Amino acid sequence: MIRILINTIAFDPNRWTAEKIPHYKLADLLQPILEAGFHFLEVWQYHISTEDEDSVREIQQLGDGLGLSFPVIGAYPKLHLQGDERDREWEQFARIVDYATILGADKIKLFVGTKGTADLDERDFSRSVEFLGQILEQGEKNGLMITGELHKKTLLDSTAAAQKLIRDIGASNFHICFQPYDFHSTTRALDDMALFGERIKHVHYQGRRDKEIDLLSASDIDYAAVTDALIQQGFRGDMSIEFVKGSVVDQPDRFSLAVAMEHARKDRVYLEDLLEQRNVTFRS
Repeated sequence: MIRILINTIAFDPNRWTAEKIPHYKLADLLQPILEAGFHFLEVWQYHISTEDEDSVREIQQLGDGLGLSFPVIGAYPKLHLQGDERDREWEQFARIVDYATILGADKIKLFVGTKGTADLDERDFSRSVEFLGQILEQGEKNGLMITGELHKKTLLDSTAAAQKLIRDIGASNFHICFQPYDFHSTTRALDDMALFGERIKHVHYQGRRDKEIDLLSASDIDYAAVTDALIQQGFRGDMSIEFVKGSVVDQPDRFSLAVAMEHARKDRVYLEDLLEQRNVTFRS
């Protein structure tokens, strides 16, 4: 069954700051998210990594009381580090896995490193692959699927790099979070999707028109065609609305949670309509 999720990163204007200290506490976003019609969340790492274990348990209990669940946790580990830095990075990731378990997640969406393949020398690349292997082992122990997000400045910065990494890793719980490399080309999105087929278990929907975040229905990419292709490939995973119109502001105090939530609601309705028209079973 397809699930429609909202990514909590959409509601934090501090997401691209160096410190990434959340503007909103995750607990404070739950009621507005419910009112926007969502019941499934993809949780931005920094909405939980800044919390202690008791607070995460409180978030889970609050979500449970509202009928919300947290099936996907987004994580952004640096894979190329060594020595003490690597140890600290692993401790942080292991804590995210613990929090994912507390929240009842079944999937971790991974930003596969923080450097592109061209920016890594052979030793950095080898360390990155080794760290990824350790992540996949930890995920398997905890019953978590790992999806790698197609994205520039990561080990999945091209379709060729992603396909090679999948072959090299050879892990059964490593799948793809599909996100277009080019948000203005339906043709390229469809061609890239076809390369990964059933490996795609998670999709980021993000409306962009020209260079601005917009509604999915107004996007340069024809998301109806993308959805059709996914269904034809047998996709039954998570459709996650990652960013919404109103997400991006030049100053945090110019961000309107109410406006962003309303646009998220419109995107949810758009996706629901697409799936209903195609007689596909879903939950949102």
